[in-house]
Amino acid sequence: MMLVSVYCSGSIIKGGGDQHRLCWTDVERKEVASGAAACEVVFLNPDDPIPDAGNTLGQFGRDMYQVMVATAVIVDARVRRGIGIGVEMAAAVTLGTPVVVVAPRNSQYRSDVLEYRGVRVTDYVHPHVAALATHVVDDFAAAGRALVALARRPKATQPRPAWLSAALEEYEKNVLDIDTPMLVALERINAAVPHMPTTTA
Repeated sequence: MMLVSVYCSGSIIKGGGDQHRLCWTDVERKEVASGAAACEVVFLNPDDPIPDAGNTLGQFGRDMYQVMVATAVIVDARVRRGIGIGVEMAAAVTLGTPVVVVAPRNSQYRSDVLEYRGVRVTDYVHPHVAALATHVVDDFAAAGRALVALARRPKATQPRPAWLSAALEEYEKNVLDIDTPMLVALERINAAVPHMPTTTA
């Protein structure tokens, strides 16, 4: 069975007050896995803590590293999201990682009909989403199906800006070796794809 990996982009549950927010949970991960039933799915979770929580560049680098090694980034865009998700989408495009956006019809970033800047637009998708997404889908099962199709697509990276390279280098040099959840995920990924590059060199 082919193995694929997903970076879970979107809000994560940070505390008790987040229980009623739309976040990545086991429900969403099960739906993705169901849609991608032809493949084994490894989920790369930005909510896994790093040993040195004070290393903010390393934390950012961890997110970017996961975006880099993932088969695809799946974005939970069911409701309005913050700056971090936009950065992850832009970084994914730069790193050659496909972006699948879950944006149900007539939700925050997608509308059948929208009065927009003085004109009536049909089948509207937010411009930033439309520009960066490889696929825009209705739900997480559809995202899983898209993931299977993307698994065979080669990555076409672009030159990396300094801010992205600095974060990746910090993570690889000072965090990766002690980041147990990521090391476990990499072991699974590399066992399935022995020649996959895992460094920024």
